[in-house]
Amino acid sequence: MTNFYFNNDPAKLPDYSDTCHPVQIFNTHDYNISKHSIASRSLFNNIRKLGVNIDADAIDLITIATAVTAAETFERRGNAADAWSRVMHLHIPVNNETKWNNLSGELGSILNFLTGDQWEFTFSKTTLPIPSPIVSKASKTRLSSLKGLNCICLFSGGLDSAVGAIDILNGNSMHKPLLLSHAYRGDGVKQNDIKKLLKAKYGELSYSISPKLMSGLKGKTDVTMRGRSFNFLAMAVLGISALRNANSDDSISTIIVPENGYISINPPLTRRRIGSHSTRTTHPYFLSRLEKLLGDAGFNIKFVNPYQFKTKGEMLAECIDQAAIAKAIPLSVSCSHWHRKHKQCGHCVPCLIRRSSIHHAGFTQDALYVSQNINLIYGEKDTRDDLLAVQTAIIRLSKTKDYKGWIRQSGSLPEDSATRIKLESTIKRGLQEVDTFLKVNKVS
Repeated sequence: MTNFYFNNDPAKLPDYSDTCHPVQIFNTHDYNISKHSIASRSLFNNIRKLGVNIDADAIDLITIATAVTAAETFERRGNAADAWSRVMHLHIPVNNETKWNNLSGELGSILNFLTGDQWEFTFSKTTLPIPSPIVSKASKTRLSSLKGLNCICLFSGGLDSAVGAIDILNGNSMHKPLLLSHAYRGDGVKQNDIKKLLKAKYGELSYSISPKLMSGLKGKTDVTMRGRSFNFLAMAVLGISALRNANSDDSISTIIVPENGYISINPPLTRRRIGSHSTRTTHPYFLSRLEKLLGDAGFNIKFVNPYQFKTKGEMLAECIDQAAIAKAIPLSVSCSHWHRKHKQCGHCVPCLIRRSSIHHAGFTQDALYVSQNINLIYGEKDTRDDLLAVQTAIIRLSKTKDYKGWIRQSGSLPEDSATRIKLESTIKRGLQEVDTFLKVNKVS
């Protein structure tokens, strides 16, 4: 087990050892990268620049998310006993340590489902004051931009989030969103290019946790990022706090999570992919449990995925502004390997589903892929694993047709039978899109 200790004050952090990893968070003190790893150095300044008060509970949640993201980045899966499931104990200072210690068991369980790791938490009382708004002309402008907004919409720069933003802002939606983005290196340009296609007023909040290892450990990071959606959703809750205080409206509660239903469920293509080898970042079981946890913590939050029962191809085909989404397609990123080389590989599962959905919707313009030719992917040992896994699932299900049993392997499903039938149908149609695409490209 690795104990991670977090604090904004480096004097309160222990020394590094093989089982103790100190991480300095936020930017209240100078840091020595040779002694401590760091995370969320710019986050408090970005929050203060909003020009509005943020509730202490929301600050606690993003502090926890900072710690989870940092630990997940700094603890390599290859060092785990089974080379996958890590054991981590996080020591985190918060404003309401009693509440979070009471919820720590459920929080750990939810993250276990999301990431496949074992999480433990100990919360202590923070000495860090709640960040106060910056008073300036720029912050007043930012505060003014929050007026009239009534929800958060996650905006990653991916194709699904592009559809979500276009449907809301180029149609007749009652939603007036604050678009929330995580500023991974290289994502900002993509996100801004897509935003140019949006026609109605919206707000913007971009943030970065930017975990950085201490100098003696440089390069020894993990890239699986199974817990990234907890980070994203925690920041969305902070955005809700900003909107409520800016508009003096405590009823604002909606966080829109635009994700196609196939990837949301993400059933394991083969037996070895059961569990966290298939990501669960927007699985309805994860979102429902997190929503309940947040309710128990005093947050009135509602996660909404308007595309839960649509395939990616259906999202594109039914997007309210076809001209805008046609332009957004080559600007967007779907690849699971994007952040390694800033190129979409073309052969991972998200790329295969993306390419199949674009074919299904009848669009011809797409981004360039490293592996452009599907048949060449099939012939290369280094690139064909996901393609072979998809084909295996297609063949297996053509014989058994047990979609219901298959999707249950990715996690518990809602008890309502009508919802389960809709999910089963969505998964079936999503896989059919891929099958059709592969046949057109003569992959067999």
